[in-house]
Amino acid sequence: MDKGQIAEIIRRRLNLEDQDWSMIEKNPKFQRLFQNAIEASKYRLVAEVIESKGCHSGHVAGQQLIFDNSGNLLTKENPDRICSFLMPNLTVLINAFFENFMNGRNPNEVMFNTTGCFDTGPSCGGWGHVVIRMKAELNPG
Repeated sequence: MDKGQIAEIIRRRLNLEDQDWSMIEKNPKFQRLFQNAIEASKYRLVAEVIESKGCHSGHVAGQQLIFDNSGNLLTKENPDRICSFLMPNLTVLINAFFENFMNGRNPNEVMFNTTGCFDTGPSCGGWGHVVIRMKAELNPG
């Protein structure tokens, strides 16, 4: 697959009017994105629960949440229940990994790749707390 094919796939997904698409297509940062998206497509993002205590959604250590390299939750590869209070902080991490992908850098160079849910745990007036660490890994198969 080449840069033009990637750009066409993105164009179809975005379903933009020609005028809007032409602004994207001519932008140098998006030209870089189209080029680097080829390599990025080989990866997925894995957020692994490394600590869980008192989680109302049932997240347990070792459980993984799987996203594609663009940050889309791959629902068929994930647990039935995912706590929405994890998602805002995971979004920040996904963006950091995505920036590395689209700039042609090693995605795993995200220095602060660990986060948790908003719940502070019983000692601070909450239910519990979940800690998650994200990494990029090559797609299986």
